[in-house]
Amino acid sequence: MEGVIAVAAPFVMVVAIVYLIQNGKLRRAQLLSRGSQQDEAIVGAMQQQIDKLTARVQVLERLVTDDDRRLSREIDGLRNRDRPPA
Repeated sequence: MEGVIAVAAPFVMVVAIVYLIQNGKLRRAQLLSRGSQQDEAIVGAMQQQIDKLTARVQVLERLVTDDDRRLSREIDGLRNRDRPPA
């Protein structure tokens, strides 16, 4: 019986090592995929905010570079747009 254990022990150890390594790789992949989904959500929210800020900067650039009459018309248009209908 001791002979069988002595012969089988290295094989059992190799199988155990392979199992542990594969299990560790699977767990790492699960953790990385979960983090990347959270990262994608954060990046998406940041991209939306960047898009809003870019639009605001474009409006400000237009206001700064346009003539006074056009500026006045656009401001009045924005005021009228923000008012609730009567």
